[in-house]
Amino acid sequence: MNKYRELLLDNMNRQLGQWFDQTNPISHDDVHRFLHSLKGTSGTLGMPELNRSAQALLDRIESSVPRSWPVDELRAFFLDLIRNGYVHVSEQELLMDQAETGLEEKPDKPLALMLDDDVAFLMYVKEGLEKAGWSVIATTQAQKAIEYFHDVLPDCLVLDLHVPDTSGFEVMRMLEQKRKKQYIPTTLISNDCLRETRLSAFRMGVDDMMCKPLDMEELVVRLERQLNNKRRLERLLFVDELTGAYNRKYMNELFAKLAADLKRTGEPFTLAMLDLDHFKQVNDSYGHLIGDQVLCGFTAFLKEHLRAGDCLIRYGGEEFVVLLPGTGLSEAKTLLTRLIDRFSHVSFDSSSGAFACSFSAGAALVDDAEQSMHKWLEAADHALYKAKVSGRKRVETAQESQDEAPSKRKINVAIVDDDAMIRTMLSEHVKECLQDQFDPEVRAFRDGEAFFEEANLSDSLPYLVILDGMMPRMDGLEVLQRIRKLPNADRFTVIMLTGRKGEQDIVKALRLGADDYMIKPFSILELEARIKRLVKRVI
Repeated sequence: MNKYRELLLDNMNRQLGQWFDQTNPISHDDVHRFLHSLKGTSGTLGMPELNRSAQALLDRIESSVPRSWPVDELRAFFLDLIRNGYVHVSEQELLMDQAETGLEEKPDKPLALMLDDDVAFLMYVKEGLEKAGWSVIATTQAQKAIEYFHDVLPDCLVLDLHVPDTSGFEVMRMLEQKRKKQYIPTTLISNDCLRETRLSAFRMGVDDMMCKPLDMEELVVRLERQLNNKRRLERLLFVDELTGAYNRKYMNELFAKLAADLKRTGEPFTLAMLDLDHFKQVNDSYGHLIGDQVLCGFTAFLKEHLRAGDCLIRYGGEEFVVLLPGTGLSEAKTLLTRLIDRFSHVSFDSSSGAFACSFSAGAALVDDAEQSMHKWLEAADHALYKAKVSGRKRVETAQESQDEAPSKRKINVAIVDDDAMIRTMLSEHVKECLQDQFDPEVRAFRDGEAFFEEANLSDSLPYLVILDGMMPRMDGLEVLQRIRKLPNADRFTVIMLTGRKGEQDIVKALRLGADDYMIKPFSILELEARIKRLVKRVI
C-alpha cells in the first residue's frame, strides 16, 4: 500500500509543481479534475487527512463561479493540501524512527555541541543523540565550535581529540576561561586511549572520556548522567556563574514576590530589559574572553549603581532584566537614562587598546498582578527593540494605551529549493514559526542563481537560508560556498536539506560551514525547533 501512496504523492507534487512554475492562469476544469481525482484516490489508499483536504477544496471550488486561477492565488488555495501531503510522509518517517528507538519526542530538548573531524562518525552520533531526545549542533570546524560554545551555551560539549588544524586539547585550552565560569560538561572521544592521554584529558578538566569504537547507548547514558548533575547544581544556585547576577531560573521567584506585594498593596513596579549595544561586534573585534569581561564589568557597574532592593537578573547572552520595586515608569526612565550615560564612560582594556560600550533599555510598568510575567517581559522587550531601532543608547517605555502594534526584530529568510511545493509550504510555515517574535521577510527562490540575483544580500539584517542540496544550474553546495565567501557571511545561518542518499552532500556541507542539516522527508515540528534555536545566534 505504501508504494501506491508514495506514487500518488509524487504525482500530486509533480502536477502542482508544474502549475506553480508557470505564468499563465490554470483553468477551472483542470483544477476541478485534479481535486476530484485526488479525493477519490486518497480515500481508497487510506490517507484521511489528504482526503479531507481535497474534499474541502472541491466543495469550495464547486460552490464558486468557475474561473481561471492565477498562480499566486492557486498557491495559497492549495496550501493546506500541500501541508497534509508533505506531513503525511514526514510523520510516517518520524513515527518509524520513534518506533525504532522506543523513545518519544521531548518538549524541552537538551542541547549537545559536537566537534569531530570524521563527518561520517559525526552524522552517526548526531542521529543517535537526536533519536534519544537531544538537539545537536555538529561541526568539523574548531573555530565554529568555539563560536557556538559562546553563542548558544550548550548543555554539554562532545569533542574528538583530533580535529583539523588543532586538537581537542587546544580547543579546551581556548575555552578554559569560559568553562571555569560556566559549568558545561565535556566529554572527550578519541582513538587514542593510552594512559598518558587519559591523564592529560582529566588534568585539562574533561568530565568524561570515551574510546572509539563508540557504544552509542553508553554515550547517551553518560551524557544524561552529566546533564542530571548539571541540572541538580543549577537548582542549588541562584546566581549566573559568569556574571554573578541572579539567574533566569530565580527570576520567577523574584517576580512572584513583587507580584504578591502588588496584589497586597496596589503599588506597581517596573520591569526593565537591558541589552548591550553592538555586543557581537565586541566579540568579533576583541574576542569572546574580552566579551565576557564586558559582561562582568557591566554587571558590576549595575550592582554598584542600582538601589538597594532593585533586582538584577541575567536573562540570556547580553540581555539583563532589572526589577525596580515601587518605581513608576517616569522614575525608572530617569534612573536608566542616568545609568546609560554613566556606563558609556566606563573603559575596557584590550590588546588593541581601550574601548567603551553602551546599552539600551525597554521598560514596562507592572500594574496588574493577574497578568503573567511573560506578558510584561514581552512588553519590555518590544520597548527595548524600539530603543534599538531608534538609535540605541536610550530608554523606551511600553504604554498600555499605545494603539500601534509593537515593533519586532527584522530577519530575512530565503527558501532556496527547486521543488515548488516545498518552497510554498516552507515559506508559509517559516513565516508562521517566526512571526510571534520577529518580523520575517520571507522570499522563495527556485535555484541558487535566482537567490544571488534577486535577494538583498548587502544589508545588515540577519539572514536565515533554508537550502536544498540538489538543484539544477547551481546546486546547494555551490550556493553555500558562495555565501561563506560574502564579506558579511557571519550574519547568514544556513540549514541544508538533503535526501537520504545524500550523505556525501552532508559531509561537504558541514565542511563548508552549514549550521545544520535535515534529511528529507523531515518533521516540520523538528525543523521549527531547529530554526528557533539557530536564529538566536544572529539576533
